[in-house]
Amino acid sequence: MPDVTPADQTYAKLRTEAEAMAGVAEMPRRDDGEPVFDEPWQGRAVAMVIETVAGLGLEWDAFRGRLIEAISDDQHRDYYESWLVALEALVASQSLATQDQIDSERLVAASYRTTEQNHDDLEVFALPANPDLLLELLTTVFQNHWRHVRFGLLIQGAVYELAATEQPRLAMLDGYLTIDLGGPHIHLCIGEQRGLPGHPVDPALAKRRRCAHVELQRQWIDGAPRTWMLRMFNGDGDQMITVLLPNPFLSDDQRLLDEPDWTRLSLWDELRRRYLDLPADPSDRLGDGFAHP
Repeated sequence: MPDVTPADQTYAKLRTEAEAMAGVAEMPRRDDGEPVFDEPWQGRAVAMVIETVAGLGLEWDAFRGRLIEAISDDQHRDYYESWLVALEALVASQSLATQDQIDSERLVAASYRTTEQNHDDLEVFALPANPDLLLELLTTVFQNHWRHVRFGLLIQGAVYELAATEQPRLAMLDGYLTIDLGGPHIHLCIGEQRGLPGHPVDPALAKRRRCAHVELQRQWIDGAPRTWMLRMFNGDGDQMITVLLPNPFLSDDQRLLDEPDWTRLSLWDELRRRYLDLPADPSDRLGDGFAHP
């Protein structure tokens, strides 16, 4: 067997202490007690934190306290996102990087680029599909900014751009959020659906119906963002809704503006700050006008 180095022993000790945390900092676990990582980045985040704490020669409590503070500051944030927030605070406290450097790295690391049918250049910022987060997010969009957004479906060959004529009313029932537009209405499954007494919904079907992926997206054309969106997808990967966020190149009635109105990016900036912990990005202000893909 290979020799166990002091560095290996330190890492193992810190890993044990991380997995033994209780209370608000406790790691999600499977039935067998093993930590749960729903996505690969979450496991990498834990490993990165442990390596950083070990490299700095600190005790685990130096990080645990910051993790508890990060979780308490934003209880809707994904648990492992709070690990990253706490790590940034630890790194800044040790003067290993400035906040500007940390923000710059987050801008690079927060998203990935993809295409739809090799046509749209989309930058995707994934959010946790948490029912409380989704309710808060959709309430913000449809009650506070309803005059400025368009919504519907966005697929190859069809774009639905609908608008509310009055402030929508929102209500939850059996996992479904109803967005009442004053006659027309939208039902979105964002939580656990159980069904009626005596007529329960099959769990596999409920999982298919429920929102599994929620994303902030921006579409790049000719080297600049031109469209900003909120999109939701169910457990089958089907699109549930696309919300076209206020566009600096278009008025609320979709007329082309003579000059970009960058104040119309305020909702996009707010959602990035609240749900991604990201500052406003100068890249959003590179474009000089609206462009169709």
